[in-house]
Amino acid sequence: MTNQQKPTSASASTSRKGKDSKDRDKNISKAKDKEQGEWLPPQSPKSPLAIEEVLFEIVSRLDKHSLHSCVSVNKIFYRAAVRALWMSVQWKSSLSNPSFLPEMLRYGHNAIELQDNFDADLDIIAEKCTRLRELRLVWTQATDSKLHNILVASPNISSLYLYNCKPLTTLALSHIQALSGLKKLEIKNMLYVDETSIAGILQSCPLIEHLVLEDVRLSRVAMESLGVTPLRIRTLALTRSSPTGSFVRNILRNAPLLREFSLARNVHSALLTEDLLPGPDMYGYLVSLNLESCKTIASEALLAVLKLCRGLERINLCGTFVDDTALDVIASNSQKLTSLNLGWCAQISDAGLLRVLTASQHLIFLDISSHGVLTAGIFRPGLVWACTRLQTMIMVGIDMVRPGGQIQPNHTMMYNQLSRLLCLQDLAIGGPYQDIQLKAGFDKMGELVNLESFRIHHLQTALGEDEIRWLVEAWPKLKRLKVEQASLSEPWRRYFRRRRPHLILG
Repeated sequence: MTNQQKPTSASASTSRKGKDSKDRDKNISKAKDKEQGEWLPPQSPKSPLAIEEVLFEIVSRLDKHSLHSCVSVNKIFYRAAVRALWMSVQWKSSLSNPSFLPEMLRYGHNAIELQDNFDADLDIIAEKCTRLRELRLVWTQATDSKLHNILVASPNISSLYLYNCKPLTTLALSHIQALSGLKKLEIKNMLYVDETSIAGILQSCPLIEHLVLEDVRLSRVAMESLGVTPLRIRTLALTRSSPTGSFVRNILRNAPLLREFSLARNVHSALLTEDLLPGPDMYGYLVSLNLESCKTIASEALLAVLKLCRGLERINLCGTFVDDTALDVIASNSQKLTSLNLGWCAQISDAGLLRVLTASQHLIFLDISSHGVLTAGIFRPGLVWACTRLQTMIMVGIDMVRPGGQIQPNHTMMYNQLSRLLCLQDLAIGGPYQDIQLKAGFDKMGELVNLESFRIHHLQTALGEDEIRWLVEAWPKLKRLKVEQASLSEPWRRYFRRRRPHLILG
């Protein structure tokens, strides 16, 4: 019996020694890690304040809807969530309510948006909020002096947005020049702008990367006083402001880092090649070009810009006089193109558009709406579109009747081509005085399982019963359906709402 117990005792002793050796090695390894400063697991917070700090770091990354949900969890969540909510405040009512003051004094603010408020609110902001990083004033009665008080109280503002603040004059622009750390500036609907003010801001605020001037009168601003001032502007939008050629030329000459450039809806700005190409090394970083409704830009200037910009990802030429020559250039430089808007371009043809469709593999957004300029020829069976990743397709006004006067075969071709776009989420079709022949696409359009929005524009005829019932059952992910009022009677609308209660019916 004793002889049988000896091996057991020896093995137990050996296992204890092995365990002690492993523990000793583990302790030595931990000590070495500590000496070398390697990562160690953080300790759990003990005090309520420490827990609140950890929760604040977590909830500050949530959106405002989620933050409001966190408020009702418990007291610590309430404190952390409310603190995060008050770091960015949007006030649309008067701030004279005393209940706002304790929260302002406790948390301070990084960002404030003030809408439709009175002068007293601006005084409160200037007095209580001294750590602003972002300020948005929308339809306020802000005067030059009140804006000056806010900017003096918060000299570290990096983002400033002034929308429809009618009382502001050029004196307000001179106050902005004191914000040396300003990076984003947007001014909309401001009547009083002069060259000295704009040039002074660009020279005094060298960190500006984002500049938007919308509905601002620039028709008499030449910007010659800007001279040679290196700018760090990456986003430049001069929307509906009628900038002169000299203004555009002097800005572009000093902005080699430009990534997004918009001259949208400047109907009266006659720009030449030397205005859009003031230097040899232009648009090296440009990824977005928006020339919507710019009908007075010289065609050779537009063509020269498109040839130079080989890395464009987003192009908006809606309502311009772009032609097939420009489409050839776009097709040859479409390696990175993801968004293209050619809506209502009257001088393009089926052949020019097909060169783009068969070359652009990465397109996600495409608008080819027209007044009957484009025909069903773009859907010919022998042509395979390369843009199979399209998520949004808008093609209102395609002439489906012209070739041979045949309607049904043309619609069948269209639905066959669309059925290959399996990534489509938003589709808009239709046209004035046309029958879209939905029945021709029943067997094909059901393959678009990712479709979330389907819009039928300018449909003059009523949808048939079979078409309506098919629309109700088709596309399980559909969230929005829009048809003309005359195309869907009220009883059928009630039928839609009963069968698809979550569907937004336009």
